[in-house]
Amino acid sequence: MEEALVVTLDNETVRFTPDGRVSVIDAIRAVSNSNRPWEIWERLKTQQPEILIHCEDYSFLTGVSAPVVDSEGLEKILVVMQDYLLDPNLP
Repeated sequence: MEEALVVTLDNETVRFTPDGRVSVIDAIRAVSNSNRPWEIWERLKTQQPEILIHCEDYSFLTGVSAPVVDSEGLEKILVVMQDYLLDPNLP
C-alpha cells in the first residue's frame, strides 16, 4: 500500500490518498473549524446525495475506512458547505 500524503492546514490534518483524493471528514473539519465534521457530512449527504458519485471509502494506515472524494466532488462539497456554514443551526 502506498503511503498517504498528510497536509496541515491551520493546525488541522488533512489526509490525501496517493492518487490525490482527499479525506472528506478532514476537509470538512479544516474548512468548517467544527469538532463535529461527521454530523456535517451526514447532513450534506442527505441534502446533496449526488456528491456521493465522487466518493468512496479508503483505508488509511489506521485500517479504518474513511470517505474520500476526488477534486470535482471536493469542489461540490465546498460550494454546498458555504450555505451550510451560514446556517445558525450548525453543530
